[in-house]
Amino acid sequence: MWVCVAFLEVEARFPGGRGTFLELMDSATKRGIDVRVLVWHPEGHSVGAADVFPGDRTSAELLADRGTRWNVRWDAVGRNCQHQKVWLVDAGTSDAVAFVGGINITRGSMAGRDHAQPDPSLGFAPGERYSNIHDVHCRLQGPCVADVHDNFVMRWNGASERDRLHGSWSGDQLDGRTDDLVGWRPAEVPLSAGATTAQIQRSVLPGLYDELPDGENAVREQYLSAIAGARDYIYIEDQVLLSRVVLVALREALDREVLVVASVPGDPMPELAAARSHPGIAAGYEALAALGAYDGFCLSAPAVRREWGVEEVYVHAKTAVVDDMWATIGSTNLVFSSFQGDTEMNVSFWDPAGDDGVARALRVRQVDEQGGFDSSGMDGRSALARLIEVARANAAVRAAGGSWGGFACAIDPAGWAT
Repeated sequence: MWVCVAFLEVEARFPGGRGTFLELMDSATKRGIDVRVLVWHPEGHSVGAADVFPGDRTSAELLADRGTRWNVRWDAVGRNCQHQKVWLVDAGTSDAVAFVGGINITRGSMAGRDHAQPDPSLGFAPGERYSNIHDVHCRLQGPCVADVHDNFVMRWNGASERDRLHGSWSGDQLDGRTDDLVGWRPAEVPLSAGATTAQIQRSVLPGLYDELPDGENAVREQYLSAIAGARDYIYIEDQVLLSRVVLVALREALDREVLVVASVPGDPMPELAAARSHPGIAAGYEALAALGAYDGFCLSAPAVRREWGVEEVYVHAKTAVVDDMWATIGSTNLVFSSFQGDTEMNVSFWDPAGDDGVARALRVRQVDEQGGFDSSGMDGRSALARLIEVARANAAVRAAGGSWGGFACAIDPAGWAT
């Protein structure tokens, strides 16, 4: 069991009585499973935050008090974030399974598809940001899992804090030092598990790891190629939609009369507004506002009316679907810092057949959840057109003080994250 962790609340509990993350890793270790966890060591904006687990004395004391027997290494990337959220089970075997996506290990991330009101016992105030999070992970089998494996080995062996005080933890060694993964390249590449073609992409800065001296910026390349090839529709869910290069590509797609719907948090993290004066962020805001001139574009924010008022469902997902043929799920936000700063991982997949493919199934699931209607019998463009109608109608009902169906509510691109 190998896991890459970005944000972690040690008291957050998994659904179904599975306990906390630390308890889950304990139970795996007791069954004789090799457990290794790579955790982000923050050196920038998140230092001291309640949802990070840095390589410091406090973390070491917590693990010692628990009698933790599994291995941990911490990995930093300057003032940026080791943002990958990856789980790998039975690495190096033909049955290996990976999970790639955007879900952090936090209380608000344990929401269901119905986005029911958070349990008051979790300590959230009504409408508190990050208390009801919409997010996605993807379960992978087949040859692409070998790339997830290689990525973990590269990061584990090159983890920045591994030789520093409190930069690693091992329950088997008094000094806390952990062993490198030597000779752990996959003994066999997992066999094909279906008809869908899947590929792992990453954002990794140059020079961060010896095995990848030139870095990688494949997630950005995938998004731009997919958007450029769109003919009917583009559906996006993303926590941050401020990459100028992506927004310009979306405008070019709208010029080709492609429908574009983007779902974002209606109450985004305040850091975005605070960074509005940054040239890169400012250019993103300008490019996003320009999309509002197109009738075929809809910026949407999921929300639900409660007895006490309106609760914004926080979009933390990082997904896109194009023409029922291509889709991506991962940790990468659509902002320049995710492409050229943070360490990220996405899985993208293709279904040339379309109708019976995984990409179409993802579109149906996401559109149905956001729109509150059944789009399984609709082609992608028709489904997006209907979702735009629903989101705009919901916004009007919301403004009048009523309740609405689904979650999607259209918002003004020019006023987002201000």
